[in-house]
Amino acid sequence: MKSNTKNSSQFILPKNKIDEFYEVGFIIIENVFTINEISNIIQALNRLESTALLLDQGMIMHNGSQFVIDKHSDGSTIQTKIKRVVWCGSAEPKLLKMGQDSRLMQMAGQIMGCNQANHIINQVHFKLPGDNVFFPFHQDSRHRGYGTNSWKDINGKGSYVQMVMAIDEVTLDNGPMLFVPHSCRNGHLDLPYDEEDETISQYFNAEDAVPALMNPGSVALFGPYTIHGSKPNKSYKPRRVFINGFAYPGANFRDYPGKGSGELIDIHTE
Repeated sequence: MKSNTKNSSQFILPKNKIDEFYEVGFIIIENVFTINEISNIIQALNRLESTALLLDQGMIMHNGSQFVIDKHSDGSTIQTKIKRVVWCGSAEPKLLKMGQDSRLMQMAGQIMGCNQANHIINQVHFKLPGDNVFFPFHQDSRHRGYGTNSWKDINGKGSYVQMVMAIDEVTLDNGPMLFVPHSCRNGHLDLPYDEEDETISQYFNAEDAVPALMNPGSVALFGPYTIHGSKPNKSYKPRRVFINGFAYPGANFRDYPGKGSGELIDIHTE
């Protein structure tokens, strides 16, 4: 068990924001991290990107992190598409420290109603210009294993919170996350993870989705039942995000890739 002692000050979410999290399915908290902190994260992401260019394609374990990479040749050069780096804080310890920052941990505790949490997601998504990376509409409850032996909803509210920190400005053009408001109220739907599966339209209307536009340092929080996805980056600038996910103690039974993933962490609020 790790004790989170980076910052003893209390980061308090207003009650209306917690209510909005469970009613609408997502909230955005502005300016959680400073520009200097984001600059340090960008340096770490640049190193991860340089490492990814040297690795083979596929799901490659390197320095305790899992690099998910596609490579193809256009006849003259090899194009590298970095889909994500899973448990990135092993290869870049600063990212693990930032992912367990007291501001994130305290928000997780307030959302889920706990004073400990398992840190199961610590990853970065790059979404660089021209890489055509996108994510079909889905619920994170599918990835966590709801309805299987991998997961148990301990607190009766999903027992999970995902936090997406904007590293670059997120605009309409660079592939923002798209959230379907109030979709969380339908619980786990076992949606197919396939944008071309026509049956998915019976569960929600994609035109209802709203973009999460954020400045660097802002954080979007959402629950496991909230339907979300994103389109490719059509701009000339990167749209990098830093993602951390926390589970209510005892909810997760799955081993996630990455050296040290799944740590149980104490949440200090005073």
